[in-house]
Formats: sequence, C-alpha cells, structure tokens
Amino acid sequence: MRTLPAELRPVRRLVLTLALCLGLAAWPGAAALADAKAPPAAEALIAAAGLEGARTGYIAIDLDGGAVLAARRADEAFLPASTAKLATAVAALEILGAEHRFETSLRLAGDRLYLVGGGDPLLAVEDLMSLARAAADAGVRRARFHYDDSLLPHTAEIDGGQSGRATYNAGVSALSLSFNRRRLVWGAKPGGGLAALALPGGDLAPLRAALGNGEALFHRLETPDGPTWSVTAGRPGRTWLPVRQPSRFAAGLFRELAAMQGLALTEPEAGPAPADARPVALHKGARLVDIAALSLQYSNNLVAELVGLGAARKLAGRPDSLPASAARLQAELDRRIGGGGDWLLDRHSGLSSLSRASPRRMAALLRYADGRRYGGRSFASLLPISGWKGSLAGWEDEPALAFRVWAKTGTMYYGRGLAGFLYTASGRRLAFALYTSDLDERRRLDALGPEPDAEEKERADAWLARARELERDLLKRWALAF
Repeated sequence: MRTLPAELRPVRRLVLTLALCLGLAAWPGAAALADAKAPPAAEALIAAAGLEGARTGYIAIDLDGGAVLAARRADEAFLPASTAKLATAVAALEILGAEHRFETSLRLAGDRLYLVGGGDPLLAVEDLMSLARAAADAGVRRARFHYDDSLLPHTAEIDGGQSGRATYNAGVSALSLSFNRRRLVWGAKPGGGLAALALPGGDLAPLRAALGNGEALFHRLETPDGPTWSVTAGRPGRTWLPVRQPSRFAAGLFRELAAMQGLALTEPEAGPAPADARPVALHKGARLVDIAALSLQYSNNLVAELVGLGAARKLAGRPDSLPASAARLQAELDRRIGGGGDWLLDRHSGLSSLSRASPRRMAALLRYADGRRYGGRSFASLLPISGWKGSLAGWEDEPALAFRVWAKTGTMYYGRGLAGFLYTASGRRLAFALYTSDLDERRRLDALGPEPDAEEKERADAWLARARELERDLLKRWALAF
C-alpha cells in the first residue's frame, strides 16, 4: 500500500472530513463496495503475513440470523490484550447500571475531616477544588485531615509484569486522581546540579529510567516530613511518572487546594470515616455509560480497572483484589451469557499477559451486548469507529472498512486482537472476534523482564505491524464477501 508523505497526511484527513460533512462520496456506497474485489482467501492472507509461529483465530457471526459465516480456531485461547475491556464494560453496565455515578465526598466527625474515595475513574483536580470550595462554604476552617480509600483495594501498580515507568501501569485506589500520573519537571540550580526533588520511593525507578543510566546521582536525605531525594543530573528535563500511592497523592493535593480556600488542614492520614460522620460536600462523577465509552474508545487501563473493581464490589459486598474481582466478573458474565468458548480474565484492562480469550467467547459477549441498551445507547455506539474515532481513527484510508467497523482493539507484544461489529457491503451486521497470538514468543519476552531492550522492541513492533495488516485484510474480505 502506498503511503502519503507525512506532510500531506493532515491534508488528506481534512479533505476526507470535509467530504463527509458536505455529504460527498468520500467513501463508496454499498453498491460500489459490493463490486469491489475482495482480498485473497483467508488462508492465503495468513500465510502471506509472515507470522511464523503465531496462530490466528476468528469467528464472524450474522447478528440477525445467527449463522456463523467464518471461523478458524474459534475455540482456542489467545491473548485478548485490551479487548478484555469489552467484558469489563458489559459486566459493569449490567451490574451497576448505565446511570451509575461514582461518588467522592467530604465528611466531618468532630474536628476530623475525611476525604472519602468512591472509585471515580475520572476524578480530576477541578473536582477536588470544587469539594474544597464547598467545604469552605459549609464553614469548615480548620480540621485534622484524613483520607478514606477503604472502598476498594489499593495497589502500587496494575500488573507487576509490566514496565515500572509506564503511566499506563499506575497505582490503583478508591482515591485515584487524573489517571494517577503526574508531570515531573526538573531544572538547573545556581552552582550546578539540580534542585532537590521530594519523591516517594516508588517514583524513583521511573525517574531513573527517564534520566538514563549514568546520567544522575540520587542521594537520600532524611527530613521530618519523610525522605527527600536530592538528584544531581547532567541536564534539565521532564517526564510523566505513574503515581504509586494514589490516595496519599490525591489527599496531599486536596490539602493544597483547600489552603487556597482558607481551610487549614493537617498532613493527611489514612483512616476510614466513622459511620456517623456527617456529609459536608459531594461530587458525583459522570454516568457509567459515558465512562465506559471513553474507556473503550481510548483504552485507558486505570479506568477499566476501577470500573471492574466497583462492579465486583457490588456483587461481593466487599473489596476484592484485581485478579479476584476479574474472576468474579467473569463468572457473572458466564452466568448471564451461557456457554460458548473459554476465557481467563486476569485483570479488568487486559494489561496482564496471563489473560486468555477464545474468539467464540468474545463473540458470544458481543451478541449478548448487542441485544441490550445502556442508557438508551446500543453497545456498538460505545466503541471506536473505523476512520473516525478512538483507536480505529486512522482507518480512513480504507474505503471498504471506514465507518463499517465499530470495535475494540487489543495490542501487546506478540498479541493483537480486534472484536466488535462489522457492517458489510451487502447490509449484514456481523459480530466478530479476531486474534493473532504467538504465546511462545510472549512467554520468552516475559522471562526477559518488564523492560525489553531496543532490539527486542523493534522485533516485536515489526510483528505487530504484520498482525495489524493481516487483521485489516481479513476484515476487508468479510466486508466485501458477506
């Protein structure tokens, strides 16, 4: 396939967008697509992809008639990666309801003020500022300050097998703020070196990785407020860091925002709010159906984990660990959907390489969700749109697929998946799940540790590029053939 020069790609996107907005024929209609030539047979495409050692499996089902139109290794286990978020979204919408809103509150017991986390995946700094203002309006002037994150379990990272410096692998807690990542900027100070950075121990490994080996010296200094790490580096810089202690980070920032509103709060301490603590302020988050759409379109791991934890807690009546809560939701989906293929969901986001899913099981989930309505919306409408939005936005250059695929991608090294809905040239609606995995290569990579070297990354990226191309060729074939 020919590729436009980088400087011309924005022009192409603008032309295509204008064509859509003006009702022009930016993409051919169904009749024209029906006359287009389909790619070679599936087996020829798979052989030509050059993915030796990998397995490709799929299933495509007519949603209206129930006929299986295409299937290959449909009952075998593959790496689902982020397509696991489909299961999390369906389970949470079924258990909590589309209109559910996660709540973050301030409660007062005597001279103690509690910031109580409700597991809101989209809690933002602006929301904390609003709570602080509400507390000031309620007459709070000074208090001993506590934070309560007891609703959900807290962990320093989503998956210990993933990179410690990756912001997509941040800590998880009922008080999670701004996706639990923060920007760290450091600059030169007079006389050389860098200003001291006050960092908890969990932030040091990502910072070392960002600076690079041999570029910085770290010195631990004990202070009354805890350890401060003095960093001497050869150059100024900045990086995003995953937050490893989300609750304490959110509470510390709230204390600063409260001071701007005239509230004098002590250093935050962890502790559950008493049952008789009176409400002072309440923030209600977005509707769950809107959160689910954002999670599926932009594949945020933390959002999926918090949504899954919240749904599992309602089922169990108590907080579960990430693996245990994922297993609980999986069992609940099995009960609601029935049989049809296997899966093992180790986390809610699909970040873990231990998760597995068969194409048939994922397609069964999609068929179930297609028959439901969530907040008045079809499940397909929550998904990325090929050639338009989310993780499939770049598909505008394939007329046979643009706007015809509404699906969730899944990507990890040696694992690629896509599952969702396809609208064919003949007018059929299909539910499909398509996976390519090389489990041996994934296990080999996992054994090397969470930070593969540049050569390993280059090799894995090339594998993913071929898997994506195969994926599009197979979808194009279905779109034109069925």
